[in-house]
Amino acid sequence: MTIRRRALAHAALLMALPWRAGAAVSDEQAARFGASAVRFASVGQGRAVLGAADDWVAATGAFHRAATLGVSTPVSREQLRAFCADAVLPWTPPLEARWQTALATLAPRFKALRVPLPPEVLLIHSNGRDSANAPYTRANAVVLPVASLPDDPRTDTFVLAHELFHVVSRRAPALATRLYALIGLEPAAPLQWPAEWVDLRIANPDATHDRHLMRTTLDGRTVALMPLLVARRADLKAGESFFDVLDVRLLEVTTSGTATLPVRRDGQPVWHAPEQVPQYLKRLGGNTAYIFHPEETMADNFALLVMGQTVPNPALLKQVESVLMAGPPA
Repeated sequence: MTIRRRALAHAALLMALPWRAGAAVSDEQAARFGASAVRFASVGQGRAVLGAADDWVAATGAFHRAATLGVSTPVSREQLRAFCADAVLPWTPPLEARWQTALATLAPRFKALRVPLPPEVLLIHSNGRDSANAPYTRANAVVLPVASLPDDPRTDTFVLAHELFHVVSRRAPALATRLYALIGLEPAAPLQWPAEWVDLRIANPDATHDRHLMRTTLDGRTVALMPLLVARRADLKAGESFFDVLDVRLLEVTTSGTATLPVRRDGQPVWHAPEQVPQYLKRLGGNTAYIFHPEETMADNFALLVMGQTVPNPALLKQVESVLMAGPPA
């Protein structure tokens, strides 16, 4: 099962757990998160966000761009931007009503946790071709391929809480770093990607930068590891997306001045699969299978906290709550 499918399956499990929706409120109230407003983006607004030349577009590898468009020929960043912009769909009243239910549930919980959303957040309706049908974020916007998501209020609420965390961490990176520390990740200089992996890089729009590492032990050695996403092969079979060839690799790294560099052995980058590093998995807390970046691991823990779910490691959620309640670092 791919990482994306595991994550959506994890959200779907919430449908079987005790849960209470928020009270029905007006459209304007449902869109208010304290001083922040969550709005349904027009097609023009959505196209402007998804067609922007941002950090995610710059980070995409050649394979990722071609796979997104479903072609085997080279795809420029400008072509990728145009393709993503063309994926935007208009919202309809029934779809807005569906997501207003999730917003109404989340608003008081975000307020209670002092979640620092930006002044405005956009919800963009997508046909899903821009992301292999996965929800994601860009800038201050959450992109929802609604047709691919199960129509259930509990799943909607979990997915939206998870994605809104990415918007928060993008606005408040110092807060994100404090939260990452709870699962063993520390800040580092930006990674200088191994040249032989650049074309196969899978760039996560929710966490574009690779600038946190975990120090742990492996085979009696002290190592620094940075989780990365790389395609294990550069060709797709019929019906596959980039999710089907995605590898999570824990790259051994060393810090040097203003850059984090890959450790090499016999000229090749030294890396490990997550299951080969038990301490890495243990320090991530055990509440989610989303393990390929501290941003995704913490977004799931945040969503679980907001949803009030029972988890294997409740102490971690208590720590997340404490950091949020303390407010963004000065």
